[in-house]
Amino acid sequence: MAPSFGTTGDAEELRRQMREVRAELREDVKELVGSAKELTDWGSYVRAYPWLCVGAAAALGFVLVPPRTVVIKPDAEGLIELAKRHKLIVKMEEPKQQPQKKRRSLFSDLMGMAAVALLQRGAAVLTQQMAEAFQHNGRARQNGRQGAAP
Repeated sequence: MAPSFGTTGDAEELRRQMREVRAELREDVKELVGSAKELTDWGSYVRAYPWLCVGAAAALGFVLVPPRTVVIKPDAEGLIELAKRHKLIVKMEEPKQQPQKKRRSLFSDLMGMAAVALLQRGAAVLTQQMAEAFQHNGRARQNGRQGAAP
C-alpha cells in the first residue's frame, strides 16, 4: 500500500528535502565546472609534472622539425666512380632552338594600314547612309502620310 501524504507536516518535510537536494546539486555542478577548468589548464600539468612535459616537448620537436640537409661536394674522380658503380650514362644534348618568329615585311605593314583605313572609311560611309535613312524616315511620318514630301 502506498504511503499517503495527506498531512501538512509530510508535505513540508518533502519540500525541505527537495531544497536540500537542489542545494547539493548546485554545489555538485560548481565542483564539476571547477574540475573541468582544472583539467583543461595545461599549466597545472606543467607544475605537477615538469620533467615529463620537458621530455614530451623535446620528443614532439624531434618529430616535427625536419633534419638538416646534407651537402656533399664530391670531386671529379668520386663522380666517375659513382657513375661506373651505378652504370650511369650521361648524354649532353644541345637545347632545342625555338623557331624564329617571322619578321614582318614593309609590304605587309603597308597592306595592314591600308586595310584599317578602308574599314574605317567604310564604317563612316555606312554610318552616314544610316543617319540619312533615319532622318528621311522621320520626315515622312511628320505629316502623317507615307512617302509624301513635306
